[in-house]
Amino acid sequence: MTGKHQLAVGWAVRFRGEPPTPDELRRHLWERLAELPTLTHCIQDFPAPRFVPASDLDPRRHVRGLTATAPLKRWQDCVQEVLGRPLPTAPHPPWDLWLIHGYTETPEYVLVFRIHHAMEDGAGHHYVLQTLFTPRRPAGSGDGHPPRHAAGRVSLRGVLGVVNDIAHSFRGADTWRVLRRPPTGKLSAAFCTVGTRRLLTVSRALDTDVSAVFLTALTGAMRAVALAEGEPLAPLPLSWPLSTRTGSERGAVGNFLTMLRVELPCDEPCPLRRLSRITRQLSPGNTERRIRTSLALMRLAPRPVTHWTLRRLMSPRHVPVVGTYFPTAMPQPSFGDARLDGALGLGAPLPGQLCHLTLLRRRTECELSVVHDGALPQGRDIPQLWLAALQELEARI
Repeated sequence: MTGKHQLAVGWAVRFRGEPPTPDELRRHLWERLAELPTLTHCIQDFPAPRFVPASDLDPRRHVRGLTATAPLKRWQDCVQEVLGRPLPTAPHPPWDLWLIHGYTETPEYVLVFRIHHAMEDGAGHHYVLQTLFTPRRPAGSGDGHPPRHAAGRVSLRGVLGVVNDIAHSFRGADTWRVLRRPPTGKLSAAFCTVGTRRLLTVSRALDTDVSAVFLTALTGAMRAVALAEGEPLAPLPLSWPLSTRTGSERGAVGNFLTMLRVELPCDEPCPLRRLSRITRQLSPGNTERRIRTSLALMRLAPRPVTHWTLRRLMSPRHVPVVGTYFPTAMPQPSFGDARLDGALGLGAPLPGQLCHLTLLRRRTECELSVVHDGALPQGRDIPQLWLAALQELEARI
């Protein structure tokens, strides 16, 4: 969990108001720690990997304060201040929460939460954010983003889909060499913001959803990268995470995901035809079938088989990029008198990968975050290329 493979994922949020002291933030978090099991466990590797309660929880080790040494143009750039710092290691839980201020003269601050990906997935991040910064709710009440799947059912089409994706992971590839360079371990992040209404307008006009619009614009962005690098124009395989959390696993420790392999049609010059090809792959029947089949296989198959299957589905050999879209749903978060006024998701490239993209939707804004390895300097250009491709799609309405 150290160095280039520490897999630190999470979120960053901006609050408008006077920043608290690190001790005030520690006290607030520790008051709610009993509701956050992912923050009270660590990974034990021997004799077999498992989650165990942590024996040593020191708030000073996990909640840290940082004053920016120079003004920043955007609050999102605060992420870079902590992106390469190591997470706490065993026997301490592998997470931290950074309070960053001083980057602007206005009264505001940024909180950056990071945790090892084995401990928590996107739904888990949402649960932590909600638990920390929204009013407490009665026990058993919903959170606005409930898990949808209570049971898994094996279907022949679902199994064939999993087998097909596993088969692709064994095939060699001679395209997208720009994404197959050896990682340097040095991560950077790039961002852009787009109005939620804008994405919803496009999706409704084209009779699709925001996920398909996001990936269609990403297809255009990656096509531009390929053209600039002299790469042959070919489909780009992408891992699309799908949550398998059931109703009883809200806030539970662990990573409750399966992966769907999606081919971004970067060889297609027409934005509308790109959208059509992506929409077919992300059809509700296809994604729901993958989730239910994965749930059933996890319940019926031996654990080593399940772990092997997930590793193949995430193999960087043939799926060099991970992309995810996460819509949040919660009341207006606050901390004291400060109101949350900006949020973004933080992914991490898997071992052997160079890029992870997250589109986080919150109220009126969607934030695209691109976390990329130093071996892919083009990653800093992807947000603006994505906006240009989105505009190209809008022009076809």
